Amino acid sequence: MRKERKEVENNLSDRLKDTLSEDEMHRNWIRVYRNPLNAAFYENAFDRICSLLNSPQEASILDVGCGTCAQSMRLARRGFQVLAIDFSPVALKKAETEIRSAGLQDRITLRREDILSLTLGDDSFEYLLCWGVLMHIADLERAISELVRVCKPGGRIIISEGNMSSLQSRLLRVLKKAFRLGKSRLVRSREGYEFWESTASGILLTRQADIRWLVRRFKEKGCSLEHHFAGQFTELYSVFHSTPATWSIHKLNDLYFRYIEWPAPAFGNVCIFRKEQEGNEGS
Repeated sequence: MRKERKEVENNLSDRLKDTLSEDEMHRNWIRVYRNPLNAAFYENAFDRICSLLNSPQEASILDVGCGTCAQSMRLARRGFQVLAIDFSPVALKKAETEIRSAGLQDRITLRREDILSLTLGDDSFEYLLCWGVLMHIADLERAISELVRVCKPGGRIIISEGNMSSLQSRLLRVLKKAFRLGKSRLVRSREGYEFWESTASGILLTRQADIRWLVRRFKEKGCSLEHHFAGQFTELYSVFHSTPATWSIHKLNDLYFRYIEWPAPAFGNVCIFRKEQEGNEGS
């Protein structure tokens, strides 16, 4: 039974990788997330992250699932030497163009890697970033294990995920159930709520995480939660095409991030984990 389950997970992972390698997926994410209104939030978020890390200049960081390297470039501009990895040749090609255009090719190195089977050695990096990546991974246990494996004892792992307990998530689940909105199939798993959707590019998984489960799982792998704060309160700007509406949502996100910070009702959650020193890890 365990072998059959693993075969199913591997098949799903392969199909998801095919989808996420499509150019259309990356062009859509660029359209939704890479705009001036969103950029302001990300700049503030990475200012806070880097302040909390208080890392030395020229510290190395691994950006896992870098996509087109928007976050890698933010890290590079803040003094990091970045190894940016992704399994998608399409994403890496776009990233190379972006990096050269920004003049950051001496601070960012690109490499093709799969989060489920990293070729990097144990305890390789003191800092890791995994921003909005785990939500698209079917075999979440394996991905977490790989992140923890390559993190040095005492190092930090920064993740950003959607929160299934947020007001946005609760509201949309109620509306989806009541009015049968959307074409995605909703599945409640131990990791959170999973939306499985058939797109023009192939099957797509988007998970709204059970943050408490995520924190427990990292703890079981030997990582304690050091910082936990709200990202964007809502991503409903992605469904509006009206400039005043999207501006209002981004303004709300900015105010919430700056002055409230409470992660429980916010859709975006940022967690910074510290890997325990050898001899103190959990089981």
